Amino acid sequence: MIPKSLIGERVRRLRVSLGLGQSELALRAGLSTGVLSMLENGRWPVDDSQVSALARVLECTPGYLMATGSDPLMTRPWLRAYADAPRRTVDRTIADSVTAVEAAQLLGLKMVPDSLPVFDDDPNDEGAIEEFAGDVRGVADLGPGDVVRNSIRAAERLGCVVLPIDDELGRHLGLSLRIDGHPVIRVSRPSSDPNRTVPGDRQRFTVAHELGHLTLHQDSPPPDSAAEAARLEKQAHRFAAAFLAPGDALLADLEAIGGRVTLTTLARLKEDWGVAIKMLVLRFRHLGVIDDDHARSLYKQISARRWNKQEPVAVGNESAVWMAKAIDAKWKGSADVLTAASETSGIGRAYFTRWLDWSASDPERPGAQVVPIGRARTVPVEANAKPASVTHLAGRPR
Repeated sequence: MIPKSLIGERVRRLRVSLGLGQSELALRAGLSTGVLSMLENGRWPVDDSQVSALARVLECTPGYLMATGSDPLMTRPWLRAYADAPRRTVDRTIADSVTAVEAAQLLGLKMVPDSLPVFDDDPNDEGAIEEFAGDVRGVADLGPGDVVRNSIRAAERLGCVVLPIDDELGRHLGLSLRIDGHPVIRVSRPSSDPNRTVPGDRQRFTVAHELGHLTLHQDSPPPDSAAEAARLEKQAHRFAAAFLAPGDALLADLEAIGGRVTLTTLARLKEDWGVAIKMLVLRFRHLGVIDDDHARSLYKQISARRWNKQEPVAVGNESAVWMAKAIDAKWKGSADVLTAASETSGIGRAYFTRWLDWSASDPERPGAQVVPIGRARTVPVEANAKPASVTHLAGRPR
């Protein structure tokens, strides 16, 4: 008999990551639901045949289920997920993320060191968040006026493990957490389903938003009320906006194309910065360039043009590269690196395929042309320029 405490947690985690209920796994593995429940809770010893049956359904080897080791330590996502997303979907994403990090550890993949700065100021101070976003940009090798050409690659340079997800989490396109100290970001990949299209600008903002949670809220527990959730989301939004569109550089570009905030100038700036037109409205409100009435007018114009669902200027989707490169480096010259990774870790090849697959593409849209991010930066920013804060920019002429 195999000690009962060794496999229960891994069985539960893989079951959840595959979206299986206890009754479904029990049926497929030829066990009773009661036995499976006790097994997952460490109260039932299993024999070789039961381990083999479970491994077959969970797409792993019996050796992986029986391997010794401690359970990974993790935080919970900084979102009140269960208020607007199915708990099962959130738990599935978390369980899958833990399995991915454990796979990287089992394989001895070379992880990028975590270099995310620690925010030690008041998260309610919007000016402090603006300045901190500039600090994080610097660590990510971005100059004060540089366009973030690829937000996912920037996150990877900071030490984040970025993995795709298929399902939206309520209103969210991603989540973030730490697993054994490693920052992990999950973000929606594009879909061929026209009803689930993920615009590149939204994907980019989601990555920056999750960077905000990882840096601003690493010592904060998940919110326990709608009001607290809204506060944390607002802070992460502020960080994301400042990270993707630093104030001084954005304002310099606005001045270079006339200085007026209109839908035409916003579309032009979207081409340069790769952020949504609606986000730019909010950004210029942050920076004191427009007032609430002007912002409301722009939002009404956006709605009238039906841009809420599909804005002009298509921004391309992004993908991660770290895990694929690390696996390639580990089995350099192998004819099938994913099979090699699967056989070494004991985790099914299908898991690695899901973690590495960013290939789904948006359906073709008539007249849509994907623009290269940062193709037309207009005004350089001095290398020693400080990130703009609300206080610094509030006195600018409107």
